[in-house]
Amino acid sequence: MSAPPALMRLRRPRWKDPRLIVGIVLVLISVLLGALLAARISATTTVLVARSDIVVGDPISADSFSATEVRLGDQERLYASSPQQIPEGSTAMQSVRAGELLPVSAIGQGGGADLRPVVIPVDRAVADSVTTGSAVELWRTEEGDGETGAAAELLVEGAIVRSVEEGSSLGMRSQSVEVLVPSASLPAVLEAIAQEDRLDVIGVPGAAGVSP
Repeated sequence: MSAPPALMRLRRPRWKDPRLIVGIVLVLISVLLGALLAARISATTTVLVARSDIVVGDPISADSFSATEVRLGDQERLYASSPQQIPEGSTAMQSVRAGELLPVSAIGQGGGADLRPVVIPVDRAVADSVTTGSAVELWRTEEGDGETGAAAELLVEGAIVRSVEEGSSLGMRSQSVEVLVPSASLPAVLEAIAQEDRLDVIGVPGAAGVSP
């Protein structure tokens, strides 16, 4: 008769076993990293939010903003978090709409120094994208004669809307848009207005601010 097979006896794991210790350490590290990541994602920071629309060149101060808590993650450094970040005499270097966060890059001195305000009368309603602080183009259309049709040309490429005035409900007053245009483009704009050429204010799609 053949000898019976030897029975394998399972040994209990020992706490001093290096493999067990390494496994426990890896589990603890995973739990710790997960907790840190969750805390970072859910963490909020105080930021400044515009109380009303601010256009390039407008003076800005702490009174122009309120404080709120938002989650920004890695973008936290891009936005102002304290009124102390707004020096006295600051002006807006870019437009900030009501309810948007104040970018640090929008705080400066002499913003809009090269821009001039002009009121543009428009014969037809402007698009919904043409609002305070938005970037627009000004297009000029000259009336054609009997042989040639009307020709349109881009008059100003980078204008900023300062305000929009609605026409009267009875049609007695046309709509007008106050825009900031580069000083170099001012003569052409004034000439078009004086000649009563048709001017269209066309919105330019662009990035919006971050809202809480």
